[in-house]
Order: sequence, then C-alpha cells, then structure tokens
Amino acid sequence: MTSRPEFPVAGFMRRALRLARKGAGRTAPNPAVGAVVARGGRVVGEGYHRAAGLPHAEIEALRRAGGAARGADLYVTLEPCDHRGRTGPCTAAILAAGIARVAFAMEDPNPAVSGRGARRLRDAGLAVHRGLMEAEARELNRGFCRWVVTGKPFVTLKLAVSLDGQIAAAGGDSRWITGEAARGRVHRMRSVADAVLVGGETARRDDPMLTARVPGGHEPRRVIL
Repeated sequence: MTSRPEFPVAGFMRRALRLARKGAGRTAPNPAVGAVVARGGRVVGEGYHRAAGLPHAEIEALRRAGGAARGADLYVTLEPCDHRGRTGPCTAAILAAGIARVAFAMEDPNPAVSGRGARRLRDAGLAVHRGLMEAEARELNRGFCRWVVTGKPFVTLKLAVSLDGQIAAAGGDSRWITGEAARGRVHRMRSVADAVLVGGETARRDDPMLTARVPGGHEPRRVIL
C-alpha cells in the first residue's frame, strides 16, 4: 500500500514565497502572494499574483497544473479568499480542481474575512494546515498587513549620515555618503514600495532621480512635499 507523501513540506512553501516576491510592489492594494501545486513530491503547477484585477496566485497555479491538481497538495503564502471582489473566490476554484490538502503560511489579516477561506475548505473535507513559514510571509506583506488592519501606511525612513553625524557637505554640494552596498539595498527597497517621498528642499538641491534601478523592477511613484 502506497503512503501519502509528507505534508506539509517546507520546500514547497519556500518556493511559493519566492514566487510571491516577484509580485512585490506591483499588486497594491492587494498583497503579494505565491502558490505551488505539488503531487507525488514534485511541482505540477505554480503561479503568483501579478497585479490587482488579474488572477490570484492559486488560480494561476491551478491553471498550470490542469488535471494533475486532482488529489494534489496546494501551498499558498496567504489564506485562500472566500469572497468575490474583482475576481472570484479562490476556495471555489480549489474545490473544483479537486485539491486534497492545502497549506497556507498566514491567515488573511483583514478581520472581516480572516479564517473564512480555511473554514470553507475544512467544511468541504480538505486537510488544511496553517502557519508554515508564517514569519516570512508576514515580513513579505508587512505593508499590506499594517494598511488593512490600521488604515495607515507602512513607512520606511531612509537616512544617509556621515561618521560625524552630517547629512551633507559643509558647502551644501551634493556627494555620496553611502557606499555601493547601501545604495543597492535602497534601490531594492524602492522596487517593492508604492511611493518614494522627499522634501522640496532635497529635490531642489540634489535633484534626485528617486527611481529603483533594479533590472526588471517595479518603479514607485515619486512624491515631493
């Protein structure tokens, strides 16, 4: 008698998180989500949410899996939705595809819908596992989590300061304070942000580009106060 494969498997959720990061910065007001369909210890379908209004990660993964989804396991970085918005509920698609087991990293932080997707799937007889790599999933969508719970944005303050505590040369001329590694990190941070904001004086003196110079990366909105 053949036993069922191990469940859940962290490697498949790790892959789903990598997929989700491809959509980071592009999905607002939705979260970045990745999904993997696994059967017999191998991936048979995968996908991620690319932008608001486009198919959710689960739908992308199920489409790619096709008939192989029946009896398979689904790994998704966020609890599957059970409500209709700009797209239909993912729970209905999961049930229609014949998925047997679902593992999701974190519950939907929206208190109006949190837990509904998991309950719908369990009530239909699916095995559901919550919390696999939850910390990583929350870190990926920390901006979304703050906004949906508090209505406030997640703000990251970036400050370049010299060793003697200065932010500019004595003459006011513009020059690099941070090194290449720090500038590279800032560009990566910008590529997953909705907007970059600076004061008017900084814009007048430095004329910064405020772009995310990451190949193929998302460009945030530029805001000057």
